[in-house]
Amino acid sequence: MIELEINAENYDLTDDLKKHIEEKFGGLDEYLNTLERARIAVSWEGGENEQSRVSTQVWGPGHQFDASDIDWQAITAIDKAHHKLLKQIRREHSREISERNRR
Repeated sequence: MIELEINAENYDLTDDLKKHIEEKFGGLDEYLNTLERARIAVSWEGGENEQSRVSTQVWGPGHQFDASDIDWQAITAIDKAHHKLLKQIRREHSREISERNRR
């Protein structure tokens, strides 16, 4: 399982939301087993367009993936950022398999 660092800025991170983040991002190493750490930051942007921003970074030897999203619901922004990360990770995994098969 990936080591998770979850940060909240101007946002009250509930236990349910933290659990959702852990479920979504804790298993990313299923897709690329060299992934070791993930940082997920949830923040609230006030003003005219009050929204939740989720920024994510995932690392492993030779890999770094970044994704973020904004939505008025934090859980939706988390899901969208997770989807973007998953897309990047799967693309890299496919690339690595293709390179192995060419050898």
